[in-house]
Amino acid sequence: MISRSLIITPQHFIAFILVSYAVVFSLFVDAGSRNYLVLIASMIGGVLFLQLGLTHQRHASLAFVLFSIMTVSTLFQDGAGKLGSLALTFTYSIGYFAIGSLLDKVNDKRGFLIKIIRRIIIAFSMVSIFQLLSSMAGFPVPNLMAAKGLWSYNSLAYEPSQLGRIIGISMLCYIMLSRLPGKPVNPKEHQKLLIAFFTTMLLSGSSLAMIAILAVYGLSRSLPWFALIFIASAFMWPIFFMIEFDPIKRFLLLASSMVSLELDQVLLADHSGGIRFAPLLIYYRDMSIAETSFWLGYGSEGTKYFFQNKIPGVASGIIFGGFLPGFAVIYGFLPFAFFIWIFVLRYLNQTTIPLIAFWVIFMTSSAFNAQVFWYGLIIIQIAWIASHNVTNSFKRSDHENLNISV
Repeated sequence: MISRSLIITPQHFIAFILVSYAVVFSLFVDAGSRNYLVLIASMIGGVLFLQLGLTHQRHASLAFVLFSIMTVSTLFQDGAGKLGSLALTFTYSIGYFAIGSLLDKVNDKRGFLIKIIRRIIIAFSMVSIFQLLSSMAGFPVPNLMAAKGLWSYNSLAYEPSQLGRIIGISMLCYIMLSRLPGKPVNPKEHQKLLIAFFTTMLLSGSSLAMIAILAVYGLSRSLPWFALIFIASAFMWPIFFMIEFDPIKRFLLLASSMVSLELDQVLLADHSGGIRFAPLLIYYRDMSIAETSFWLGYGSEGTKYFFQNKIPGVASGIIFGGFLPGFAVIYGFLPFAFFIWIFVLRYLNQTTIPLIAFWVIFMTSSAFNAQVFWYGLIIIQIAWIASHNVTNSFKRSDHENLNISV
């Protein structure tokens, strides 16, 4: 007889794939900073479509059309040698679609996702504390990768700034899911999670993580409160410069310089932060909608044309553009708009709007072949599925009550 404890359910696969997209273990990372754990998880997700007979969602067919367009564009612009990058994008998307299909087999989607996301945040906080204690005791710091190590710990991420993105959008998703109709969140567990959230973000020592804390607070407020906070912040902007806290000061300088849309001013205000926005500013400055390539793509050579040796302080030969505007440069504005429609705008509702805003602000500067980019998309998708499921459940309940009363 097989023990019930050994039975693997769709919930286990969802948890494994979602956690794999959230964390980075140094054991699975190669010299090129590629995380093989997330690739293994996405491949397992592909196998599950066959083993469990998962239903393909409608937007998976649209994504297949998009990837076909990208394949033709790559072959035409760059040749078959560049298909490896596209294959990696496709691999990441498999795990994305697997989670969406597996959630169809879960009844209490909201409760299940709240539990998983809570455990992800707590796991990050525990590792951050363990890294701190190891560092203070003079022991080797476990899982330390692209981090300084002294009050700047990456925890289960690759680097502190990646931690800020992962934990930031995870906490925001938890807050939005907890507000959906369903079993109330235990106040004590909520307080513990807030402590874990702040502990992880503060121990990262990342300016981005500090700003992400403020973003989570602002985006989680209701629209009237958000508008009030925005207006009050605009009036108090000069006062904020009196705060002697380096991450806040750097953010204020960077935000103030962004209004000019001038690359030199942005980099002068905060070079490390400005580099993330430099490709977008260059693309905005140099693009031309009259060119066919603007709509259909420049190919990989376009990134060299736009960005190589164009960013002061970046070594010659290093090229990066992130998803925005890198995807639009390589494949064109039309495939870019199609991508946004398939993976983002189709999930627009009251629950996902804050998550989409966070993703746009903090994750579109990441490469579209990076796990943090796809983790953000997964969070948006599962939040929409959970909210859609709750809405439909209440509609069915109201309809059944109406039939009984009649």
